[in-house]
Amino acid sequence: KQISDEEINEAYLEYLSELNRKLDHVKQQEMQKLPSCAQSTPQLEQLRTKAVARIKDFLLQKINTLKRPRTNLQILQRNVLVKFKFFTQFLAEHHPAVAREVQQHYVETMSGQYLKQFKTYVSSLQKLELEYSPTRADLLVSSEWQSSSGARRFLDNIGLGPSVALNSKGNVFSLSGRDAILKELEKDPIIAHTHKDKIKYYHEQLFRSHQMLLMDTATSEFLFLNDFFDTKGDHGLFVEVFGKTTQFFLDSLETFLVNCWDSVGLMLMIRIVDFYRKCMQRRKVSCLDSYLDAQQLMIRPRLRMVLDENVKSLRKACQQNLPLVANTHPTHPHLVTRRYAELAASLYALSSPDAGALADSLQQPLTQMQQEACALCRAMSSKLENQELGLVFLVNNYDLVLTVFHERHLPRTATTPFEELLKEQVQLFIESQLMRHFPDLVMFVKSTEPHVADVDESTARAQQGPPPGVDVQRMEQVVRKFSQSWNTETRQINSYVMTSFTNFSNGSEILNQVLMQLLLYYTRLQKIIAKSFPKQPPAFSHEMVTSSTLLMEIKQYSRSF
Repeated sequence: KQISDEEINEAYLEYLSELNRKLDHVKQQEMQKLPSCAQSTPQLEQLRTKAVARIKDFLLQKINTLKRPRTNLQILQRNVLVKFKFFTQFLAEHHPAVAREVQQHYVETMSGQYLKQFKTYVSSLQKLELEYSPTRADLLVSSEWQSSSGARRFLDNIGLGPSVALNSKGNVFSLSGRDAILKELEKDPIIAHTHKDKIKYYHEQLFRSHQMLLMDTATSEFLFLNDFFDTKGDHGLFVEVFGKTTQFFLDSLETFLVNCWDSVGLMLMIRIVDFYRKCMQRRKVSCLDSYLDAQQLMIRPRLRMVLDENVKSLRKACQQNLPLVANTHPTHPHLVTRRYAELAASLYALSSPDAGALADSLQQPLTQMQQEACALCRAMSSKLENQELGLVFLVNNYDLVLTVFHERHLPRTATTPFEELLKEQVQLFIESQLMRHFPDLVMFVKSTEPHVADVDESTARAQQGPPPGVDVQRMEQVVRKFSQSWNTETRQINSYVMTSFTNFSNGSEILNQVLMQLLLYYTRLQKIIAKSFPKQPPAFSHEMVTSSTLLMEIKQYSRSF
């Protein structure tokens, strides 16, 4: 009577458990030989049939409540359905066909509910995304810059055009704080309807939000299925329930990636997927492994393709003679250099050691990008009026890259190549300046030093006049000319350096190096004179500027710069 008539609630579980025990009891071989067993079996069979029908209807009804709008699925699962998980065990043992029917109804119901809810959520998030998405025109060098309307597009690309509001555009190359998301991966998902203040988000922020919700929902569902349907950790039923939802996300991702040119965003999405994979591993829930693998197999190749296209854009610009920016000083850092520096810094920062294999896969495109960026800088420097302007251009561009790299605290492996390039160009610039302002001094020292190299104190005492090859008349001219012009020439060097280098501290250091190199050349001249006239200084020696005077002047310029 209780099985047939009593209301199905938690108390009904006791009646069903008792019936289950009796059904199991009469199945035992030794019990089937007893007359009493034969008498009770038909009655128990009737109760079994009634119980199966009643709990089937009950479960289908409870499953149907999951379809109600605004239903919290997890609360209903945990607070209602799990209490009656014995019902599914009873059906599985005593009527497998009905058990499969109930299970299939659950699959169809929840599969549709999850798909509907996630589609609605993703749709609401899309309204919060930044209006401007990077396009192919947002490569390091855009092919549109050289088209008929290139000037307007060029301004658009550097954020000065009228077509796109800056606050809607975001930043394609610089991190600009976008990496802060990596410290917020466990924050609650964005609730779309609470953002009526028109805050706009990068795609990876919205991606994190719906993937976080997906991960938590999938974990809850997997554990519920394991508990309620006793799946024993098997993924089959979970895939039936969640397959449409994960496929929806994979299809959405594929659609997004086709038109995605945002290297920084792709890097962050890879890091987000990696993080959630580790979260699932910590939870010891592997139901999303194949889904997360599929995501990485889609995002990583797209990132590599975008990076390769950036490298190609640099190479093509070099081959097609990219023009210098018309509205800036020709020796100032080029827009492409800043773009490269920001992008490379972002990639290095996001491929930190904790990024694992990602860092290794990025090494080749980063190296190629560096090589092509440097080749383009050299090509543009060669177009300037003279070699000296070319050197200034290279120094300014390499210095800009290093400034960005140091600001981002990049590792030595990233900064060392540009430090060496900068050092090389600075040395060439120093020699160029001294040859321009003190050509007689530099050439005399370089040509005469070999002739006095073997002169020491013992050979000097026996020496009769200057060593062979030393042009005393030219020596005198060099001394006289230097004493007359050094002050004017150093002022000109100071003025030129102050206006040539965009980085104040770099300019100061270069000026100091130029003047110190001048002092070194002058010291070498003094040694040549001392070795040429070991016994008595020449008559023109009184016209020589003292080293202390030069040193004092150098210190003065260093302070005033």
